Formats: sequence, C-alpha cells, structure tokens
Amino acid sequence: MTQRNIFIKYLFDDILRDDYVLLKLSEQSVDTLNEHTDLDILIYKRDLESILKLIYQDASIFKIKKEQKASMVQLFIFFKDSSFLQIDFLFGFYRKTLEYLSQQEVMEHACRNRDQIRICANHHLLEHVLLFQILNGANIPEKYIDYFKNLAPEEYFRLLDYLNEKYDLKEKSVEQLGTYSFRKREKVRSILNKKGINRGWNRLRNTSKYLKDILSSIRNRRGFTITFSGVDGAGKSTIIQEIKTILEHKFRKNVVVLRHRPSILPILSAYKHGKEKAEQIAADTLPRQGKNQSTFSSLVRFAYYYFDYLIGQFYIKVKYHWRGYAVLYDRYYFDFIIDSRRSNIDLPKGLTRFFYKFIYHPPLNLFLYADPKIILQRKKELPSESIVELTENYRALFDKLDDEKKRYIALENIDKEQTLKTIINHYVELI
Repeated sequence: MTQRNIFIKYLFDDILRDDYVLLKLSEQSVDTLNEHTDLDILIYKRDLESILKLIYQDASIFKIKKEQKASMVQLFIFFKDSSFLQIDFLFGFYRKTLEYLSQQEVMEHACRNRDQIRICANHHLLEHVLLFQILNGANIPEKYIDYFKNLAPEEYFRLLDYLNEKYDLKEKSVEQLGTYSFRKREKVRSILNKKGINRGWNRLRNTSKYLKDILSSIRNRRGFTITFSGVDGAGKSTIIQEIKTILEHKFRKNVVVLRHRPSILPILSAYKHGKEKAEQIAADTLPRQGKNQSTFSSLVRFAYYYFDYLIGQFYIKVKYHWRGYAVLYDRYYFDFIIDSRRSNIDLPKGLTRFFYKFIYHPPLNLFLYADPKIILQRKKELPSESIVELTENYRALFDKLDDEKKRYIALENIDKEQTLKTIINHYVELI
C-alpha cells in the first residue's frame, strides 16, 4: 500500500468530519481508486484552515504545492515514496461567472457510502456532472453514463425526470441527457441566469471571483524546463520518454519535447536541401562527422544557432511556460561548450561557455552517463576514449555550474527505475 492510499484513508477517517462532500463516483471505494485519480471535495471555506493544518502535519508528505483561487484551493501532494495526489477543495459550483448548483443543498442532501464517506446524492451528482460538462461544451464522460445506467430502473427514471423538469429538457435516456448541443447549453444558461444566485449583486460577486481565478491561474501556470545531456548511447531517449509519460499521466502536465534548441530557425542545411530533406539527412548521418575547421565558418554557424537560442527563449516562454507546459530538451546549449563538433563547429570552449550567460538557464539540467562498455553495447558511434573524455568534460562543467537554484546534475544511468525516481525527486524539489 502506498503512502497515497494510507493518506486518503486518514483524510476521510480523521481529518474530514461532517461538513464535506466527495464529488466523485458515489459507490466506488477509495481503496480502489486509480493511482492517477484526484479528489474533488466540497467544503465550507471556514473549515479550510483547520483541514490544511492537519494535512501539513502528515509525516509521509515530502512536499505540498498549493494553488489558491477564489472558488477553490488545489493541493498537489508529493509523498516520500514518490506517490502523488491532487485534491481540489471546492467552496461552490461555478463555471466562469455562473453558479450552477447550491453548495448548501448539496451539503444537506449528502449521504454516506459503504466506506462511510459523505458523497453526493445521486440527483445532485448527475446535475453537477451534466451542468459542468454542458457549460464546458462537452458530453458527460462515459464512466458516469455507465454508473447511472446501472442504477435500479425506478431510481434511473426518477433522476431523468428530475433533470428534464428542472431544465426544461425532454431527453429519454442519460446518454441523450449527457450529449452536448449548443441549443441545450443555451437553454441551461438561460435558466441559470434567471436564478437569484446569478442576478444583481450575486452576479457582480461571481464575476469578481471569476476574474480573481483568472489572475490566479495566470500567476500559478508556470512552465518548467528539464534538459537532458549525454553521449550517444547513455539512454537519454528512453529516459526522456519515461519522464514525459510520468509528467503527463501522473502529474497531469502538458509536455513538449524539443531537440537541442528552440528551432525557431531551421538547420543551416535546410537552406540548401529544404527543411524535410535536411532533417532526414541529419537523422541519417552519424554525429561528429563534419569536416569544418575554419574559425570564420564556425563563428558564422555558432552565431546562427546562438541567435536561435536568444530569440527562441522568449518564444518558448510565451508558447509553453506561460501555458504551464513542461519542456524537455533532448540536448541543450551545453553541446556547444563540450561537444561542438556535433554541430560542425570548431571554437574554443571558453568562448561558447561565455555566451551561455545571456540565454535561458533551465532550473533542472541532467547529464546522463554510463560505463563506456555499456554505451558501446547500445550504440557504436564513438570510440571508448571519446566517451571517457566527453563524460569527464560534461561532469566537470556541470560541477562548476551547479547551485541551489539552478541544478546541474550528473547522473549515472544504470538502473532505469532509480534514474527516473531521482529525476522526479529533483523535479518536485524545484517546482
């Protein structure tokens, strides 16, 4: 049993008392929740401080990231055993400026499931799911459709009649009820707009909350960059793909993988061969095969690619960081310092290192290495002596650059699971 599972049990047994409602599928036991499932819990705002105090005291928690909004608080809980849990504590039911369901009514009609956890009454669960999805322009998810279809017939039709009458609908099944249409959304919006909770001063209050939530989201939606360096055969591609999967599925992050640089500008050979053909030639060519030994030509090539980093850092910031993406670089600027021959450039390391000062310094930079014998079993692209030399130079560079705020970590990649765990631990420490 993970620390996440133990904590969830503790949360409902000892932290939450009577004034809460779990807003997930009613009859599902928390013991069987998928490891990526988050918890949506309705509470009164007055109880938040005491709940958080008890949560922060839990010894199994490694770190908590909190995002405060007007209508909710989100907790991103990272446990010491690397398990993870997201909890959304809601203070009401809002979609933009519309309050679509009464917090008080949901609290008063709540019941307990077989785990003795307070859950939504079925009519409020269906209403919540229907309104939230329809107002967002989406269908009710299939898992909810299946849940309601499996209810007793009298309960099923009672719920259908309740929603049809309340929102002036004429649907004959939950599937039809939960199918989005523009007409249905406008009808629902019209009915909600006429309610007292969405008129007069209440509308102004709801608008104010919505604007605060937008500002809060902009403030909290910060991206994160991780760079991966290493000689060919060190296992970068495998680790990058695994980290991408963990960030997407476990932490629910949008992820983009970039190769070497922002690539606002195409590779130089694209001007001769065209973009697609140039990229194919580059992919089919072994690294470090360029014959360029001209200082002038190297300066021109370096200036071109450096300009891509210089302007590209702002492009990446706007396109990805401001939208909360995790950016994974398969190689980064460090290749120009240690292994510029990969880019057919022959310049002093001191020169290329000096210009690193003026471009974006990612918060987490990883150099993956392994024994030359292991690397040569994976890829026979470099002689053993070159692997040893490059590894020593990368490690020396990362030792000099490393500090508490911007981490430069040399990581021996032998045990994949241990490598992934170490990377995720560093990620959690820095976000």
